[in-house]
This record gives sequence, C-alpha cells and structure tokens, in this order.
Amino acid sequence: MRREQFSKVNGFSNSFWGWGGEDDDMSNRIRHANYFISRYPINISRYRMLNHKKEKANPKRYDRLNSGVTKYTTDGLNSIKYEIYKYNKFPLFTWFLVELKMKNT
Repeated sequence: MRREQFSKVNGFSNSFWGWGGEDDDMSNRIRHANYFISRYPINISRYRMLNHKKEKANPKRYDRLNSGVTKYTTDGLNSIKYEIYKYNKFPLFTWFLVELKMKNT
C-alpha cells in the first residue's frame, strides 16, 4: 500500500486494541475508497507475520468493525496523537517506536 493510499483511508482505526478486527476494518476502508486488494502468487510475493505474543480477543471487535465504515473519516491517522522516540529504516519498511498520547493531553 502506498503512502497516499494509506492516508486516503485514514490509516488504521484507533478503536481496535487487543486481538482481532483491525485487519478486517482496514479491508473495509480500502474497499470503501474504491481500491482493490491484490493477492499475488507466492512465487512473486511474500508475507511474513512478525513474531508476537497472542493477546486475548477484544470482545467489542465486532461492534467496532460494524461501525468502522461510517467512522473512518474521523478515526485513524487524523485522530491519533503520538511522539516518535526512535525509528529504523529497513529496505521494505520503516520501524517506529512511539508513545501514544491520551486525547486530553
């Protein structure tokens, strides 16, 4: 996904914490913006999940997912507050360490 496409869909929702729903919400945002999700064959593309500890499923993920398309213009990149502490550029991505700020700070 290109930067301008990520910006057009307003990034990821800030409503999903815990396990599940954020990928489905992003898929809905992408489709709502009239983009197409391409899945290329394994001989020309790769996907690797980052190692992580599995968290408890978020019990509100389905409610948030159902309301996501109507909120995507106000919930995402334009509503998150953060401070970047460090970053590292890799050939295919850039890694950031950030501190999320509360809405009232």
